[in-house]
Amino acid sequence: MAIRQPRARHKPPTRPKWQSRYHGARMTPEEYLALPEEKPYLEYVDGVVLQKPMVNSAHLRVVGELCFRFGLYREQHGGAFGPEGRVKLGELPNFRLPDVSYWVAGADASDDAVPTLAVEVRSPGQTLGELREKCHFFRRNGIAAAWLIDPDSRTVEVFEGAQDGEQLGIGAVLAASCLPGFELPLSTLFAVLASD
Repeated sequence: MAIRQPRARHKPPTRPKWQSRYHGARMTPEEYLALPEEKPYLEYVDGVVLQKPMVNSAHLRVVGELCFRFGLYREQHGGAFGPEGRVKLGELPNFRLPDVSYWVAGADASDDAVPTLAVEVRSPGQTLGELREKCHFFRRNGIAAAWLIDPDSRTVEVFEGAQDGEQLGIGAVLAASCLPGFELPLSTLFAVLASD
């Protein structure tokens, strides 16, 4: 009688407890839109669900400061803004969630509407390369301007008009031609990180 050797059991790779079970799943746009809301939020990129990374305190402070400044700007110029608003882009379609978005006065700011400006703030685990590609994607699909903010290096890259990732340093003033009159010195923006 032959003795059967036990088979080695391979454990499936474990995902971090915070990571969604839908991360990496391929599905239709309709299936994605029917998913329950989770945090960190889920995006839909080229038919695949991707979970946004966990943010840290620097990310939260920069987003909070931007929302405060956009609120002041809106009082004078109208429009709408907000963090993590879902945006429908491209023909597939893709559903992305910029860290902060602004819709100028008169622009459609309804659910999934394309904003005038999209802001990405680098979180731990994200590369500048992937965020630059996301900003390029925003621009190719109708968003007038995108800003890529890196709290670690205290820099901002601007994607608007002929500016294709032009890096601004701490002495610069953040502005966009699509938001006339908006000016935010980077020293003021990054002052919220002074305790880091």
